[in-house]
Amino acid sequence: MSDTTQPPKPQAQQAQATTAQQGAVNHAVEPDTMQRRLGYQRQRFEARKVRRLVRHVDPWSILKLALLLSLCLWLMLMIAAVILWTVASNAGTISSIENFVNSSLSLQDWSLNGEFIFRQFGLLSLLWCLGLAAAVVISTLVFNLISDIIGGVWISVIEEETARPVRESNQQ
Repeated sequence: MSDTTQPPKPQAQQAQATTAQQGAVNHAVEPDTMQRRLGYQRQRFEARKVRRLVRHVDPWSILKLALLLSLCLWLMLMIAAVILWTVASNAGTISSIENFVNSSLSLQDWSLNGEFIFRQFGLLSLLWCLGLAAAVVISTLVFNLISDIIGGVWISVIEEETARPVRESNQQ
């Protein structure tokens, strides 16, 4: 793009000019939009990189966060299980499995009980998610104990509050 602006052309001439150029974008642009784009400059910021020391993580906060995330995971697993069971049932996969097991094991009337399977899966996956939350809290406690011994963990962050625009040398 150039820094000079041209007077607006009628749309027919503008469309012909854009299709005549190689690699040009194939849509008509309003003249005032084009002038605004030419006047736009990306603003750069100067940010300060700061090192911070993490010595302690609050286990209660981590427990709340881990419980929330694990319950969301459990809910997603349950919804996925219902969707998969419904698709498999409608596609006839469940009845095919039942017929295969009945014919392979010489059984008379074996069938899958979807309600029982769903309840058991829900209970086991809920216990797994709660165990995951407990493991995260235990990991937090271990981190706190280790950080007391080694003095903490240094991390580097960029302070956004102190970011200020950088002045270009060619601007006035």
